[in-house]
Parts: sequence; structure tokens; C-alpha cells
Amino acid sequence: MKPEQEQLWAEMHMKHLEMLQSVITRMAGNSASLKNYCMTISAAIIGLAAAISRPEILYYTTPLILIFGILDGHYLRLERAFRDQYNSVRRSGTAERPDFTISPSWTAGHGIFSGLFSWSVWLFYMSLIAVFVVIALLMSG
Repeated sequence: MKPEQEQLWAEMHMKHLEMLQSVITRMAGNSASLKNYCMTISAAIIGLAAAISRPEILYYTTPLILIFGILDGHYLRLERAFRDQYNSVRRSGTAERPDFTISPSWTAGHGIFSGLFSWSVWLFYMSLIAVFVVIALLMSG
């Protein structure tokens, strides 16, 4: 192989890794945004329940919090799958031409519930549900 071609493929390889890293960063950002949105909506619902003296409203928000948790788990699952593809591309040699594939690597360990049962997801959302229950009990008592 010519040195110019080898240099070109090495540059293309780096561009492919940069593209994958941007997707991984976007997935992580989406996950963080979901947590922020959930906290904002939760604070607003707590304020509403306190303002109208209806603590039972807090119990009805549990499905909403769970939906945010499921979405967050999905983004975490995608992020992990793209990280696997990133590592696969990183380990491949720079002497071969990159194919620029950008798709999650669905290897073992990336099942439907793998992101949902991550401590960063279930601990956050279950704690939020517990806080809602405690506040509802304090408001009604």
C-alpha cells in the first residue's frame, strides 16, 4: 500500500471515530436532559399539589416518572451500544479502509432492560417516586 493511501485511511479512520463520538455525546446529553425535564416537571407538580391542597395528584405522576425512566434507560442502552461500536472501530487497524457505519452494536448485554436497570436510571427515578410518596403522605396527614 502506498504511504499516501495509508495516511488517507488513517485520517478517515479518525473521522469515523469522531462521528461515533458525537453520537455517543448526543445520547448522553439526551439522558441528562430527560433527568432535567423530569425534575422540572416534578417540582411544578409538587407546587401545584401544594397550591390546590390535593396530595393525590402526586400519586398520579408515578406513570409520568416511569415513562421518563424508560426513555432514559433507552438512551443509556443506545449509548452503550454505540460505545461498543466505537471500541470495535478503534481496535480495527488503520491500514484498512473504514466503512463509516454508524449503527449501534447490539452485542450481548444490551437487552431491552439493560439500560433501565442501570443504577444511574433506576436509583434516580425510584428515589423521585419515593420522594413523591413521602410528600403526598406528609401533605395528607
